[in-house]
Amino acid sequence: MSLSSNSQPSEPAEGLRERKKRERGQALRSAAIDLALEKGYHNVTVEDICERCGVSRRTFFNYYSSKEEALLGRADTVFDEEDQPAIEEFEAGGPHGSLIADLEHLLGLIVATRMSKRDEVHRYHLMLKQDPSLLQLQMSRMGNNERLFRQIIQRRLDGRPRSASARAPALHEATFDSSAEDDEPASRRAEAVAALAMMALKATFTRLRRFEGDSAPVIEGLFTELRTIFKEESA
Repeated sequence: MSLSSNSQPSEPAEGLRERKKRERGQALRSAAIDLALEKGYHNVTVEDICERCGVSRRTFFNYYSSKEEALLGRADTVFDEEDQPAIEEFEAGGPHGSLIADLEHLLGLIVATRMSKRDEVHRYHLMLKQDPSLLQLQMSRMGNNERLFRQIIQRRLDGRPRSASARAPALHEATFDSSAEDDEPASRRAEAVAALAMMALKATFTRLRRFEGDSAPVIEGLFTELRTIFKEESA
């Protein structure tokens, strides 16, 4: 089942508490980026971020462990807080019951989340350009994406979805050691599908950087092309 080219995939409903928590985390991150652009990354303190948002240090550390995490924890990663309900749905075998169709749906939601934050991503890239030393920190975190995809896909294959009360952490809460071993063993199928997911995301974002517009047709077209290729090769 493919995504409609006329609309973005619908997101699972989000509770009021989850929305408020997400919005506060986004406000802290936005303030951190703004301050880094104004003062330079090395001159920004946690206290500066708290003062800009009118919150206490304790509140800040409920969301982030450091200013680096506030700056780099989301914009350089695949998953965000808004993606968690869709991840749970995917792990539980939904929404269509087909692994590849459901992966396409999940990736569509992830891309839609990222594309809704174009301004934040633009400011993030300006910050990296202003202080190239942040690029090394960013790259050290990128390897965690495929590891988390493998875990999500393996739980789906094993029929053991993570409950809402034990949600997989957003990437800013995870361990960003790209050399670390997986917490959970992954099958060859999980590894292959995770690699496909990462490739599909990279191809989608690359195309969207060249051609502005709706992301849903891009992902749908990519998966249609992949299905055609595999069908031709197996014939």
